[in-house]
Amino acid sequence: MDLHSNDTGLLQARIDLAALHRIAHTHQWNESVVNHMTFMVPGRSDQYLIIPYGLHWDEVKASDFLIVDMEGKIVSGTGEAEVSAISLHGPMHRRLPQARCVLHTHQPNLTALTALRDQRLLMVHQDATLFHGIVAYVETYGDLPLDGTAGEMVADAMNEAFVLLMANHGPMVVGHTIAQTFQTLYYLDRIAAVQLKAMSTGREIQEIGDDLAAKMAPIVRDVYLGREAQLHFDARKRLLDREGADYAT
Repeated sequence: MDLHSNDTGLLQARIDLAALHRIAHTHQWNESVVNHMTFMVPGRSDQYLIIPYGLHWDEVKASDFLIVDMEGKIVSGTGEAEVSAISLHGPMHRRLPQARCVLHTHQPNLTALTALRDQRLLMVHQDATLFHGIVAYVETYGDLPLDGTAGEMVADAMNEAFVLLMANHGPMVVGHTIAQTFQTLYYLDRIAAVQLKAMSTGREIQEIGDDLAAKMAPIVRDVYLGREAQLHFDARKRLLDREGADYAT
């Protein structure tokens, strides 16, 4: 176990990232023992934390994480890093300043949205304005992300956005902190569910107008991705603690 006891920032990152995996499991965002959630080692721009391949998200502990460099070489920890995780996350961490935390999931709501010919996230609810202007799209499915070329393509597509929806694949969400990125994915999944449910009625969708959505977006982001993000994440960790979860070990 490499918790760097003299490095409180790294220790907290391990604990929070482990908690995030447990919380994500409660939402059934994981798929088998794949999908990936990574976070840059605090104070560094060349290494990030990732779980070993084969761990289920409901068993992840702070001590489990590997530290890998941008080429996927293991710097510390025991186990192997899943190849597609390295291919996708490495370029994003290396190239995008907003990608301190990178989450890639295949949950049904968002994956279903990316299965549509028009996979746009619509302004169907006030919460959807959180995403106005920060979503990018990959419109055609490419090869499986087993080499660095897919990751470079994904980083190109993301550019300055915080959300990427990849056709026939799923979402990627990035952020500066674990709490903020969790909050982004949390609301993204809920808005996808609302949109799909509204579309399923067969009735015409009433969207919030672009001008109003653009006006609301910074206000909603300031609230949802500001103090509330940390309050929400802390509350979810308290629930894990109340259930006796051992994620912090």
